[in-house]
Amino acid sequence: MTGANIHDGDMLVVDRSIEPKHRHIVLAVINNEYTVKRLYHQDGVIELHAENAAYPPIRFGEHDELQVWGVVVGAVSRFAV
Repeated sequence: MTGANIHDGDMLVVDRSIEPKHRHIVLAVINNEYTVKRLYHQDGVIELHAENAAYPPIRFGEHDELQVWGVVVGAVSRFAV
């Protein structure tokens, strides 16, 4: 998610009280693995997009299960020591 200024090793602030909406960055669970992606929800189709064009979108149909754990509201970066 470097395109959203989120880098490997960053600590994320996730708000579970916010309802995820179109274009929010979310923490989602897919096949028991956590991932951070941008949520797209249009015309009944839900997709999760990486901010890196090298990764294809993940599309969910009406029978697929997607668990959005929360909305990312901030990131804390570590400095090299």
